[in-house]
Amino acid sequence: MTGLPRTFHPDPEAAPYRIDQRSEYRVKSDFRVDFTNGGHIEAKDFLFDIEGSEVTPERLAEMIVSALNLLRAGPVTIFAMNVVRRGEHQDAEAAAIPR
Repeated sequence: MTGLPRTFHPDPEAAPYRIDQRSEYRVKSDFRVDFTNGGHIEAKDFLFDIEGSEVTPERLAEMIVSALNLLRAGPVTIFAMNVVRRGEHQDAEAAAIPR
């Protein structure tokens, strides 16, 4: 996606992220989350299942905060994002969800 990096302030009331291992598409992304109480986390080539073949960077930022349960999340910077079909990357097999 062009126009990156961009920084977003995810809506705390956004719909929660839900894993869907039947999803045909995933978004592979590089991002950084800064915390409101200091510190940050960064990820490279992190995969999220998505509905359909598109996702906005704004929604991706919301998904990151929701999926990682980041209660003190501040701004989220998306450095890169690329939608891929399941099977077009190294993590083609669905992971087992703990019960």
